[in-house]
Amino acid sequence: MEFAPWKIAVSRRDVTPVLDGAPELFSAVLRARGLGAPEAAKAFLEGKSPLYDPLLLPDMDKAVERIHRAFEGYEKILVYGDYDCDGVTATVLLYDYLDNAGGDVLYYIPDREGEGYGLNRAVIDRMKEAGVRLIVTVDNGITAVDEIAYAGTLGMDVVVTDHHRPGAVLPAAAAVVDPHRADSAYPFPDLCGAGVAFKLICALEGDTEGMLLEHYGDLLAIGTVADLVPLRDENRGLVKAGLELLRESENTGLQALMKRSGLEPGQVDSERIAFGIAPRLNVAGRIGSVDDAVELLLCPDEDQAGELAGKICALNDRRKELEGEIIRDIQQMLEEDPRLLDRRVLVLCGKDWNRGVVGILASRLVERYQRPCILLSEMEGELRGSARSVEGFSIIEAIRSQEKLLTKCGGHPMAAGLSMGPENLPEFLRGIEEYAQKKHPVMPVPTLAVDTVMKAAEATLENIRLLEGLEPFGCENPQPVLALLGVRVKKIAPLGKDGSHLRLTLEQGGGSLQAVLFGVGPESFPLEEGELADCAVNLSVNTYNGTQRPQVSVLSVRPHGFDMAGKLRQGAAYQSLRRGEVPEDCKEGELDISREDVGAVFRWLRGHTPWRKGTDMLAFRLDGTVNYGKVLASLDILCELGLISRRTQRGAETIQVIPAAQKADLSDSPTYRLLRQRGVK
Repeated sequence: MEFAPWKIAVSRRDVTPVLDGAPELFSAVLRARGLGAPEAAKAFLEGKSPLYDPLLLPDMDKAVERIHRAFEGYEKILVYGDYDCDGVTATVLLYDYLDNAGGDVLYYIPDREGEGYGLNRAVIDRMKEAGVRLIVTVDNGITAVDEIAYAGTLGMDVVVTDHHRPGAVLPAAAAVVDPHRADSAYPFPDLCGAGVAFKLICALEGDTEGMLLEHYGDLLAIGTVADLVPLRDENRGLVKAGLELLRESENTGLQALMKRSGLEPGQVDSERIAFGIAPRLNVAGRIGSVDDAVELLLCPDEDQAGELAGKICALNDRRKELEGEIIRDIQQMLEEDPRLLDRRVLVLCGKDWNRGVVGILASRLVERYQRPCILLSEMEGELRGSARSVEGFSIIEAIRSQEKLLTKCGGHPMAAGLSMGPENLPEFLRGIEEYAQKKHPVMPVPTLAVDTVMKAAEATLENIRLLEGLEPFGCENPQPVLALLGVRVKKIAPLGKDGSHLRLTLEQGGGSLQAVLFGVGPESFPLEEGELADCAVNLSVNTYNGTQRPQVSVLSVRPHGFDMAGKLRQGAAYQSLRRGEVPEDCKEGELDISREDVGAVFRWLRGHTPWRKGTDMLAFRLDGTVNYGKVLASLDILCELGLISRRTQRGAETIQVIPAAQKADLSDSPTYRLLRQRGVK
């Protein structure tokens, strides 16, 4: 278990109430969210988010005019969507409205594997033959300059509705509705694709007061939460209203999906959308047929909806199996070649990895290894994959720096997609690493954002209910994270049938509280009973048998007094040495490893084998004798000498001492020789 750096936004010193009678903890959280002014705090808590006039969006008037003309001329209209959750909900929303309004309408979403993202000429040709005169895109189209020009040569018009950033040239469409256009007068640019589609139907209906939310708010809430757009300003109001509707949704397909997923409709919130509903709607486009997701949301028949929901949930189970298979491949790669983890950007390539799930796994690897990650799958003579990044490192800029090697790329600073020929991979690896070294001599590290510090006695139902007033939680408005500093770990108990979770009893100031830590078993928990810890936690209400109690969920834990700054500095310096570079920030002597250092690490491991508590805790236990950077080096040296083995399973590393028949010579270790060549003792 490795320890993440935190950044605490607001100190508890001299915190004054933001609202009359507000407890100090709640006021500190409000200030951490930029809601220190009473008026702003009241408006946010009351959910008084604006609903802007849809006609403020660029070209919205042109879009309305062209669609009305299609209705009047009985033209066939195609809604052209995207295969992710946002694209699916946007497609359903617009298709349903146009169909109910009497339009001659059909929809199409391209296949992720066979066709890829966005408009393509083959579909345009087929739709021309089917008699389509007008294409309306949702959640795509802003960069389809060539495809839209081609549609024009066939006598077909295109109305673009999108929320992605335009390129240098706008498509020559009948209308281009995108809040990110440079000439946009729309006050809030961060709508998702479903949000822009909703604004289109509002404009078509002449609805400036959001009356159509009663019909489409549930779908809009799902699309907005799933697409990770900021839950502030207009989005906050749309999701807040949509959640109320979702809890009593009359959509037969959504009812069936929630039932199959084990979700109680009355308890659905943004978190349950993000981790329960959205992944299941996404999975159809990832490894199945995206039409199943669309038909589910349009289905009025309970029996058919139940069948479709069951099929989608089965696909979700299959997705988890595929992820497990790829993770095992990745672990084997890293065990066979640990030097892969020396890279600033972790780039891994596998044969026939399912391309629909590599983006999900890239996110997990970023979390596990604390660096940007690109996963590529080789299929039919082409490498295609997904990338995820850390705050402060633009993965799309890094990828575009190698654009000459790519056949396609797109995305934003935190996530991107790309494709290339396999023959270009070696040069791409060199180029991406050179870019990262030049831009970031010391790579940025993911940091846990903590709102403020709390006392154990403040984990009360009253405080939790006040914090719940900040919902819905999501992008740019996460569930509050609070720091408990210097709490004593009184008791550690396994939780769950297989003991893979923990229940912790924490004490502070004469009081105690119960906390849960998911995904960590007793053997991997770093601390012993009686030791002091710092914990970053979420607070929520746990209801059991009609009784409500505070629930404290631990997100991150570390020993009280752990030298995080030393870890980050020494870890970065050691990785620089491994790459053959001169460390940017290393104190004199910090990495001057000796035989005594390696011996101290080995003796500790020999007395505590197998060691499952992580490198960070090993360094903490050896503090005062061997620092963090030297622990990293010692582990590599011992592994190279065959004295220890290191295996990772379910995200946790096990270090095992291997009995040796004779003493090992340190000079046989490449790492030890490398350090000696660099002037290290």
